[in-house]
Amino acid sequence: MSVDTTLNRRTFLALLGLAAAAPRRSEALELADASRLITDNREDGVRLLSAEGEFIGARGAYYGPPVPFSQLPKHLVDALVASEDRRFYEHWGLDPRAMARAVWSTLTGRTQGGSTLTQQTIKEIYLKEHSPIVRKLLEEPVLAPILELNLSKEDILFVYLNRVFFGGNAYGIEAAARVYFNKYARSLSILESAMMVGLLPAPNRYNPHRDFETSRDRGFRVIEQMVEAGMLSRRAADRAKRQEVAIAPSRAAWGGVYPRGTQLGWFARWAEKEANANAPVAAREGTRTITTTLDLRIQAAAEKHLQQALRQHARDRQIEEGAVVVMRYDGAVVALVGGRDYRQKEWDHATQARRQPGSVAKLFVYLAALEEGSTPETRVSDAALTLGGRPVRNFDDRYLGEIPLSTALERSSNTAAVRLAMQNTAEVRKLIMAMNIDDDPQGEAGDLALGTYEARLVDLTAAFASVANRGRMVVPYAVQKVQDSTGTETLTRVRPASSEIRQVIAPQHAETMRAMLSGVIEHGTGKAADPGFWAAGKTGTTTASRDAWFIGFTDTYVAGVWLGNGDNEPMRGVSGGGLPAQIWRAVMMDAARHA
Repeated sequence: MSVDTTLNRRTFLALLGLAAAAPRRSEALELADASRLITDNREDGVRLLSAEGEFIGARGAYYGPPVPFSQLPKHLVDALVASEDRRFYEHWGLDPRAMARAVWSTLTGRTQGGSTLTQQTIKEIYLKEHSPIVRKLLEEPVLAPILELNLSKEDILFVYLNRVFFGGNAYGIEAAARVYFNKYARSLSILESAMMVGLLPAPNRYNPHRDFETSRDRGFRVIEQMVEAGMLSRRAADRAKRQEVAIAPSRAAWGGVYPRGTQLGWFARWAEKEANANAPVAAREGTRTITTTLDLRIQAAAEKHLQQALRQHARDRQIEEGAVVVMRYDGAVVALVGGRDYRQKEWDHATQARRQPGSVAKLFVYLAALEEGSTPETRVSDAALTLGGRPVRNFDDRYLGEIPLSTALERSSNTAAVRLAMQNTAEVRKLIMAMNIDDDPQGEAGDLALGTYEARLVDLTAAFASVANRGRMVVPYAVQKVQDSTGTETLTRVRPASSEIRQVIAPQHAETMRAMLSGVIEHGTGKAADPGFWAAGKTGTTTASRDAWFIGFTDTYVAGVWLGNGDNEPMRGVSGGGLPAQIWRAVMMDAARHA
């Protein structure tokens, strides 16, 4: 039961003065509010939620939801007290003998425990960065009794267990239970609880993901301490030591924890960057919650189909990496896979890598032609062409002479595209810049037509989204809102009205391009992408199959797929109309089921 006596703020600050070093933000401290103590001065980190509010991961410090004391297993509390502070229920925040041992060990350069759980709670929240000698001699002796005056013993245990670091980026027992055992804290067995408490002195050394045997042995030691303290019978202890323990696969990678799979790491990292870019530095402190645009079902489909393709074809086709982006017409990214395995490589081929787009770049060539007055029926030469002393070759080495623009796009004619780009070079370059593909695309007409400059998958996908969106500019995004540790919204996305969105393509030309891109799937190089319902898109393959793309859209989603190698080595027989188109088709069919 909590003591009714609360601490006068002026007296409290005076005592802090005596303690020689006031905790950060001392004016905001309320040692009588257990819930406030759980969230105050947390380590920096972000919790990420899907568009539906489902927890998808954490970057930096991972805090789970606070577990009420009534839901904490009794054996967990007993294990903590037996191992860390056996006189916890008897003292008033300080244990003089233990303190003397701890101070002496600090002065002599050795490591020796001695702080009570009350002192450890104060240290965890406010004093971790302070000098050990000042903290133990001046600060903790003042603050620990004050905490005991204002909170019950149960409240102190409640705060401690929901704040302390358990390793693996996990802070608090709920996060630790999920990271190590994939279960709720209230469901921990005696041995699991003992292993959790055993982590506290050295979370990295006793981490069961690193060394299960050492972690379990440490848990056995905690169980023996429970027996010594009279909190567990010998028979119960022996039974507990025989309990089965199933360690959950590690879901940690590159400073984050992703319970639903580490492949979410690329999206989480990108969303955090977006949140940081749109918030002042002061708003990045503590634990933030980012509600994102992610659709877990579409994300799972993107991961599954990319991985299946790589498992089946990576070796024989010499493919090292792949990436997938799926977004809505307004740019909300609902799925993002940045590579083959996030645990192995943090580099994101969807949002970081710049690769040659190949024939995907013909989108801008044909849009420029439409903007300059051409129509799908306008005829263009598909005949053989030499440019700068080098032949421009069509992918199939066939040359049909004069053909309509629509047919040239469906066939992905290189010679026709180069001729169109030569007629409208300035307009093509202007479109590439206006649609955020490249600030200064280098090269002549042939380079612009054949996509020898570099671009990011996410930006190219957004360009196709602009076509799908009747010519209105699309900027990809991942963040809907950001909340601080108190739940206050520090960033909220406000969607502009359609009339306020910049028109980068004339609506009639975007509509014409939609129809022409649909023909690519119906009659042209993109047949393998046909999902069985209306769709439009474009294939792309670069020299020697170093990059292979398919980017397109349905009535609901826009998606891009890229395959290639991180070292830019050629793949074997991979073209945009093959494997990328097949992956795109599978992802979009699954996405349609969840629309």
